[in-house]
Amino acid sequence: MAEEKLRRTTVADVARLAGVSAMTVSNVLNAPHRVSEPTVRTVRAAIDELGYIPNHAARALSSGRSQVIGLPLYFEDEENPGLGGFLHGLLGGLVKAAALSGYGVHVTTPTDGSTEIALYEKLIAARQVDAIVVLETMPHDERIEFLSRRRFPFVAFGRTGSTQRQCWVDVDNETSMAGIAQHLQSTGRKRAVYLATDSALPWVHQRRDGFVREFPSTVVRSFASLEAVAAYVDEVETPDVFVADNDAFAVVAMRSLQRRGIAVGEDVAVTGFNDFPFASMLDTPLTTARIPLRDIATCLFDRALREISGEPDAPGRLVTAPLVVRSSA
Repeated sequence: MAEEKLRRTTVADVARLAGVSAMTVSNVLNAPHRVSEPTVRTVRAAIDELGYIPNHAARALSSGRSQVIGLPLYFEDEENPGLGGFLHGLLGGLVKAAALSGYGVHVTTPTDGSTEIALYEKLIAARQVDAIVVLETMPHDERIEFLSRRRFPFVAFGRTGSTQRQCWVDVDNETSMAGIAQHLQSTGRKRAVYLATDSALPWVHQRRDGFVREFPSTVVRSFASLEAVAAYVDEVETPDVFVADNDAFAVVAMRSLQRRGIAVGEDVAVTGFNDFPFASMLDTPLTTARIPLRDIATCLFDRALREISGEPDAPGRLVTAPLVVRSSA
């Protein structure tokens, strides 16, 4: 009896308790996207009940894989308000999703004078990771071109080009911003000024297009800095609503209006996008769209597993950012 208690719990034990095959348990651990969500929950409950701990070292040796995915972070704008919270939320979700399948996340950054692609070269040459997560992709992105040429598994947060592998997850910026427009129209707002980021990043244009499509009379203005937003709102004749494509611009607009003695949420509405942690803590809490980082992280990891397994290409995945209505609108 003592020997039985000391015996290591096996995949077969988990399969028996969950009422599934050993292969299904293996898929839940290594490729959960192949298994239905109810079955994944059943198997994971059995794993928790039995205290099963996969032998990751043995699995890595037998498969030739590291059981690690790489997340290179390249901070080009360290002063971007809310960036730290955004990356923390994404990283936390990715680590959790990976851990459930026995994977780790290797976070690294290019050294001074190096490039992100040079970092990819090192990760691949050292066989440190099984796949790489690429952030903020652009059309004709050289990072995607490089990984495609090397035939190395990757998943992108942001859409890849139409001729490239569609292994990406992205925010459905157009639909999400259209939802803000519909909400504002339902509250009787008729004159909108849209505060856009002056950037070539795809999400900037996706959000603008989604809003203007639903609210055609919108006046669009682009800004390269928070100071420029403040100067504009200080001087412009106030509309019914200022719609910002990010929370930082929205907060600056709110402060400018308050300095002018204008009641935000009553005289003028203000909305943002992202739902950074400070959005709900303002004197007038901000109406915004919440980017579901944990959901996105789970989708990124599941898609990375598909790439690692060499499965056929599939369409990219859009995730809607739900509207969070607060006092500002």
